[in-house]
Amino acid sequence: MHDPARRRHALDLIDSGLSDAQVASRMALPRTTVRDWRRAVDPPPRERCPRCWRPIRALGQDSADYAQLLGLYLGDGCISVVGRVHSLRISLDASYPAIVQDAHDLLVRCFPDNAVNRVRADRDATVILCVYSVHLPCLLPQHGPGKKHLRSMALEPWQWDHVVAAPWMFLRGCLWSDGCSFINRTGPYEYLSFDFYNYSGDILDLFMAACDLVGLHPRRYARRARLYRRDDVARLVENVGTKQRIEPLG
Repeated sequence: MHDPARRRHALDLIDSGLSDAQVASRMALPRTTVRDWRRAVDPPPRERCPRCWRPIRALGQDSADYAQLLGLYLGDGCISVVGRVHSLRISLDASYPAIVQDAHDLLVRCFPDNAVNRVRADRDATVILCVYSVHLPCLLPQHGPGKKHLRSMALEPWQWDHVVAAPWMFLRGCLWSDGCSFINRTGPYEYLSFDFYNYSGDILDLFMAACDLVGLHPRRYARRARLYRRDDVARLVENVGTKQRIEPLG
């Protein structure tokens, strides 16, 4: 046991700006002892789940990233139980490599301590991004048994707060997973349009509500919402971007 006065003196030296090694050398102490004294006074903060508040590995989500992640999940995401953890899989069209890379980078930012894997499916036509975490049902509580259009997809208040804070990013997640941009041709006229397609009425309602937040005017159908007004399209191009397809060679 070390004398309390000796420990206080070591902490005073740390407060003065000296490193653990410098304090250890000056006081003839093991460096690990100095390190343990410092950590006992100022332990590193522990990351906690924003829903259940249990300590977890680091999460790096702000409103913009969470809103886009939510849109991707609602569009083409799936959460499954794998052993004692859950896996989030997001299926994306392989002919849109820029969108695949953007979604990959998003998952890396949202789960900085978890590996993000890529798997090819459907004869290389689909890229599935996958990340494992025990807390995925906390982050995306819409997870449940059965297909999305057969269960409630209503958001919790804290999720809606993220969408309100970053509605364009939510729309980006929706359109880049279950949406498209295309040239609509009517007689001699050609004009860019956006389309979001989903079987779930709840998810379509959320898409419409996010459009309302930014002043867009989509036309609602049974299983889709379409935007083709010139001003709406211009704002979507500016804030969301268009999907750039790369066709397979020969």
